[in-house]
Amino acid sequence: MGTVDDDLKELVQTSVQQALAQASDDISPALAEFGWADLAATDEASAFTTLFEEQGRQAADTDALDVVTMAILGLEVAGSVIWPVGRVPESGGTSEGMDVDGVALRSVADSGRTIFVPVGGTLHVLAASSIEESTLGGMASGSKWMRVQARGDGAFFQGSWPEIERRCRLAIGSELVGLCQRIIDAAVTHVSARRQFGRPIGTYQAVRHRLAEAYAEMVGAQALIAAAWEDGSPESALVAKAVAGTAHDVVSKQAMQVCGAVGLSEEHELPSLVRRGFALDALIGSSRPVPSKFGRRLLAREKLEPVGQF
Repeated sequence: MGTVDDDLKELVQTSVQQALAQASDDISPALAEFGWADLAATDEASAFTTLFEEQGRQAADTDALDVVTMAILGLEVAGSVIWPVGRVPESGGTSEGMDVDGVALRSVADSGRTIFVPVGGTLHVLAASSIEESTLGGMASGSKWMRVQARGDGAFFQGSWPEIERRCRLAIGSELVGLCQRIIDAAVTHVSARRQFGRPIGTYQAVRHRLAEAYAEMVGAQALIAAAWEDGSPESALVAKAVAGTAHDVVSKQAMQVCGAVGLSEEHELPSLVRRGFALDALIGSSRPVPSKFGRRLLAREKLEPVGQF
């Protein structure tokens, strides 16, 4: 992937780890300090993958997705995107009284940040006349994400939403891969310490098979994300993110199986990691409808032969 050699990749990974350790509500100063944007201009795939895989491994809740969006647009502003959880409106971006409903990674009310919203194929700056925010529960509970319902005028902005969406889907996919690694590490730690019949349960074949399946799902998703960066199409990014979401689902189930009751306890890190992954999967399109979407497309292209009777 990309042109970054192993030594530079290790240096970048260390820098990202330090940036995530420094980050609070705004990760942009820490990323600017080690020149993440310069790396992205040189090798975009490596810059995105390293940052978001590490964020997943640390289970860090930052505004990195907003920061990289500003970098994609070439803007040096503090901006927040209202990320859609459903279909992106096809029109109405410049009309008076535009209604917005989505998720912000941080509170946008009185934040002084420029608010961006996708409409159709472009990104718009929202001049908000009203903003209502509420803390998200469910799978996003414990995060700083906010449900945002806003109204205002949308000023046209020359930003390609499909290109932003493509890159950010791959970023989320990489974060899911990193999260899978964190979940597998937690499961391995448990099965190495937990003993039954005088030996660690991780030595039993059934446990090892479950963890091997989890690992295979993770590396498969990682490889597909790398291929999607090379391909560069929106469709490949959609599929890669969906596969990463499915991998997280499989990894979570296998980890819970081998961890047993302790994996369901809120005192253990596993439940929060599982919730985080499902919340990420829902952002910019859930993995669930993707197989049927592409299945319908394939069936529409192929003339199926009638099935004979036996």
